[in-house]
Amino acid sequence: RVVASETIPAVGMSQLNQFSPGLTGIRALAALMVLSHHIFVLAIPRVLSFSMGDWQVTYHWLFTCSWMGANVFFVLSGYLLAIPFVRHIEGQGKRVETFEYLVRRVKRVVPAYWVQIIILCTVMYFMSALPSWQVIASHLFFLQNLQQNYASAINGVYWTLPTEFGYYLLLPIFAAIACVSRTNSRRTWLLLCALLVVSAIAYRTLMQSVVADAPVATRVYVLMQLPGLLDHFAIGMFLAWVHIVIPRPLSPRISDGLVIFGLSGIVVMMALVDHFHLDYWNGHAMVYVGYTFTAAFIGAVVFGTAAAGRISNALFANRPMLFIGTISYSVYLWHIPILNWILRYLDSVGVQGDRLWWLIGFGVPLSLVAGSASYYLVERPYLTPQGMSGISNPTH
Repeated sequence: RVVASETIPAVGMSQLNQFSPGLTGIRALAALMVLSHHIFVLAIPRVLSFSMGDWQVTYHWLFTCSWMGANVFFVLSGYLLAIPFVRHIEGQGKRVETFEYLVRRVKRVVPAYWVQIIILCTVMYFMSALPSWQVIASHLFFLQNLQQNYASAINGVYWTLPTEFGYYLLLPIFAAIACVSRTNSRRTWLLLCALLVVSAIAYRTLMQSVVADAPVATRVYVLMQLPGLLDHFAIGMFLAWVHIVIPRPLSPRISDGLVIFGLSGIVVMMALVDHFHLDYWNGHAMVYVGYTFTAAFIGAVVFGTAAAGRISNALFANRPMLFIGTISYSVYLWHIPILNWILRYLDSVGVQGDRLWWLIGFGVPLSLVAGSASYYLVERPYLTPQGMSGISNPTH
């Protein structure tokens, strides 16, 4: 997964910096999007459509493009983790101790990650071949993205973890830069947010020209490095500032409007990516700016949900979404190995034909079971009391 920060409780946005539990449900949305994407890809994508009179309406892109769930995690992390830093910049809270902050990040991310690496490497040793020690070592220290053939050598979702952890390391630096000038710290923070957005677009534009003749897999690998995704975190950082400085809670109507606007925008971006898919990785403008627009729409959903409107509560604060959101990190880690093991088993027993319903029927519940086990046995013991309750402070 992209590891979003822990869930945060409360009932609406205010000067007390409270949050809606619906933010936990957004984590569930992100995890379920990524899960549905991989199920559809591994089952072999196909055109899905229905007729409306003379119109043939396709909807397979809701699954082929639901990889955007990873982008949801990035924006959510950018938002939640920046809150305490912005609070200090605005003179509303104490300075965040960098060492303690990083220790919390390590305790939040590493245990479930390392335990899974051990389990997967053990399984690979008996079922196929153990990865080289260089591959394993690179993963243990979040360095797998330094080489393309390492990035997905153990688990296909592991490429996102160095990106996420890179933001963890950069965030205290961004805050320190903003605090250099006490009189202009707010202006510096906002300038940093803008520069990060511009730099991400510039990186994707530049690197696309560099790898234009490379295979698509290489282009994806190069463009989706941390520099090319900084705009997602920057939009979250900007919204964290807006959250701190607004004088009163958003009204339910504004909250609902933001959620509807954001979700509609995400769907539109999915449809556009599908429409331009033949040219998408060949230098289409969507590669350069589409990610930024997508992140902005995601930010609208996150910010609207933090205000706990009726729609966000209905969509994201219900019991199933809160549960899945709580275990979302482990679900994110475990779903691809489980889906691959299901396919391997189907091959071994000679099951022929379409695998989609097999993957849905067994992959979804098994991913939730594995995610639950990983959360309660591995993640939870390292969480603070707030985190153990499923609703915690963003600094934990």
